[in-house]
This record gives sequence, structure tokens and C-alpha cells, in this order.
Amino acid sequence: MESNVPDFILFLGRFHPLVVHLPIGFLIFAFVLELYGRWKRDFAVSMAIEFALLGGAISAAVASVLGYMLSLSGDYEQDMLDTHFWFGIATTLVAFLAWSILSGKLHIPKLNGLKANIAGLTLVVILVAITGHYGGNLTHGSDYLVKYAPFGRTEKVVLPPIDKLEEAAVYDYLVNPILETKCNSCHNSSKKKGGLSFQDSVAIKEGGKNGEVFIAGNVAKSEMIRRTMLDPHHEDYMPPEGKTPLTDEEKSILSFWIEKANADFEIKMGDLETPEEITSIASNMLGLEDVTGKSGIPLPKVSQINEEILKDITGEGFKVRELIFESGLYEVVLPPHFISSGNSNELDGKLEKLLPMKDNIIWLSLKDNDVQDRHLKTIGQFKNLQKVELEKNPITDVGIFEITGIQSITGLNLYQTKITSSSFENFIRMKGLERVYAWGTAITEDEVASFAKKENRPSIIMGM
Repeated sequence: MESNVPDFILFLGRFHPLVVHLPIGFLIFAFVLELYGRWKRDFAVSMAIEFALLGGAISAAVASVLGYMLSLSGDYEQDMLDTHFWFGIATTLVAFLAWSILSGKLHIPKLNGLKANIAGLTLVVILVAITGHYGGNLTHGSDYLVKYAPFGRTEKVVLPPIDKLEEAAVYDYLVNPILETKCNSCHNSSKKKGGLSFQDSVAIKEGGKNGEVFIAGNVAKSEMIRRTMLDPHHEDYMPPEGKTPLTDEEKSILSFWIEKANADFEIKMGDLETPEEITSIASNMLGLEDVTGKSGIPLPKVSQINEEILKDITGEGFKVRELIFESGLYEVVLPPHFISSGNSNELDGKLEKLLPMKDNIIWLSLKDNDVQDRHLKTIGQFKNLQKVELEKNPITDVGIFEITGIQSITGLNLYQTKITSSSFENFIRMKGLERVYAWGTAITEDEVASFAKKENRPSIIMGM
């Protein structure tokens, strides 16, 4: 549908999430004022209630129009969209009706003696709640409101534990958790950006507006991989800005499933000839022993982190994800551009907030956040780090020296930083380090070729 709708209409429609909060605030404020006036018997607030109702009704009308424009993109489940839309219209009409009665613009004799004001406002608040509920479902999925409720929710399907990697179904144990974490918020049964849902295998096979999302056996032509490999500033890059990008390991797992497993939803790891790198990544994801010895770094045993600490950290803007259920081991991501040169000092405090869980972080991403050498001194205390993404930051060889004491780091992304070949000695000091992504730096191909001749050195990768 989107291709048949003028871009300007869709542009206006995207203001719906901004405007829609105005009627919510106005109408609930009117209801609270009505309760206050009755409790204190202060009827002087009636003019304020009248203003709030009118503001709520007008802004609700504007939000409805913008919501309709947004719906023309075709990215939403139609039945739920219709329900949300008509409840929004009902909210608008009832708000105008309540304002008309309160202001005396509309006189209905049959309402004489009845508590029309409080009844109308109560109905408005109920409609606002229902409309908002369906709007939340459209944006975040149909279980958004009750997902963490202590009652009345569907128990999450828990996969049976496995002792050997060969027993793991590739899709269920490895691919689906990645899609749930990184893709489902925009591609689910309620909200289908691009007409695509990753809700289940049936929806994935259906594809989206641009056709099939994967081509079994062909990663290069599979859209779900191609878009994750684009420049982050490209308009087709996935996930979009503000969402946590896929890690290199996650991309490798998805590529393996499509190419080597032919995107089979039932096949198990034991049925496939699996490269050592994939075996290593999958073992770490599932908390199993890495029999390849490729990572060389066993998963540490750590204490669980207090929920208040996690809440405090997410409040600082970090995205936190437990990598293995109840392991206490986390991936921590600060979204790109969260910190810039204008507020670089804020990063010092944010990194300090991570110290209470420094032993629990094994994947850390701070890409494109104006990380300075001094910040790496703090990161040097995170003794269990295994993968660190520091690309597009103004760090130098001095900063890299600050993290050489972390012997568990296996992967280090330093793309477009200010490091030079002087950091080669730093890399050698990091005994667990296997690969360094260093294109876009001052390091040359000749320097890498010379370094490659040394024993016990990590691979320096100079391009995709």
C-alpha cells in the first residue's frame, strides 16, 4: 500500500506518536480536575476542566487524522488497526460531547439531575485506556501490556536443556533467539514493518513487501542478511537507528543457517558439517563447553546482578541483554551517537555505573560514542570481557594499552579508530585475542602482512 501513498502523507503520519500523547494528558487531567473539584467542592475549576476537555478533543481529532495517514503505510495488522482507529474516533467524539455538555453548548434535558460531567469524563478515560492499549499492541506486539503481568499470561515456551551442541535445532536454539531479541519488536504479528513478520516459521516463509526474506542456500541474495551488512547510515540498514545492531557472531549464525542449513526450521547441528568458528559461537551462546578450543576462554561463573542495578544501568541509556538464561552474563550496548564530542564527559559517569556488574559483562559495544583513551582505563577493570566493539571512536594506541590486562578478550573491533601498528605489541599481550578488525585505521596492508609472520598473534582483518 505504501507505494501508492504520497510521501508527504506518510511524512505527516509519522507525527502521530508525537501528537497522540497530547489528548491523553489533556483528558486525564480533566478527569483529575473533576475529581478534585468534587472532593474539595471547588467548582471554580470547571473552566479549567472545560479548557482541558476542549484541548483533549481537538488534539484527539488531530491524532486520529495523523494516525489514519500513518496506517496507510500498510505496516500494521488490519483487524487490530481498525479496532485502534475506531476506538480513537469514539474517544474524540465522546470528548467533544463531554465538552459540549460541560460548556453549555449542548443542552440535553434528559440529563438534568444526572451526574453527566463525571460520567462523561469517566467514559472518556476508559476509552483513552482502551485506545492506548490497542495502540501499544500495534507498536510493540499483542502481548506488550500483559507480557510481565503476574497473572493471566501465557507461559513462555522453554526449550528443553541440552548437554551437547549436536542436539540443538539450529533455528529454535540459535536463530530464533536472535530474531526475538533484535527483530521482533518491528516485525511481529501486530506490527509488520515492510509487511514482514518474524513471529514464527510460517510468517518468515511468507516474506514481506520486497518478497522472500531469505533464499535457502544463498546468503548473498537473502534480504535479512544483506540489510544487516549495509552502512549503518543507509536507509535500508537493519535494525534501524535506536535499535541494538546485530553482533558479528549473530550475523554469522544467521548466515550459517541460511547457507549451510538451507534455512531448514527442523535441522539440528548434528546433521550438519559445521565450521569450527560456528561451533565456537554456538557453544558460547548456549553455555556449552567449546570443544573446538577456538575461543580458548571458558565462560566465567559469576553472581546474579540485582535488578535495581540493571534498572539503574538501563536508565543511563545502555541496552542490557542476558546472553544465557540465568547465567548472569550480559551483553551491554550503548547505542551509536548516544554520546558525542559535545557531551563526552557524560560517558565517564555512565561507565562508572557499569562497575557494579563489571565481572558480568562479556560483550561490550560502545561504537561511535566518542570514547576517549581515558575511558578505556575504566573498561580495563572489566576482567571477563570477551568481545569489545570500539569502532568509530577517537581512541589511540595509548588507550588500547589500558585494556591489555584483559586476557579473556577474543574479538576487538577498532574500525575507523586512530590506532597504528604500534598497537601490535598490545595485541600480543592479550593472550586470548583471536581477531582484530582494523580497516579504516593508519595500519597498512604491508604492516599486517609482516605481523602475520609472527607466532601467537591474532588475525588483523582489514576489510569485510
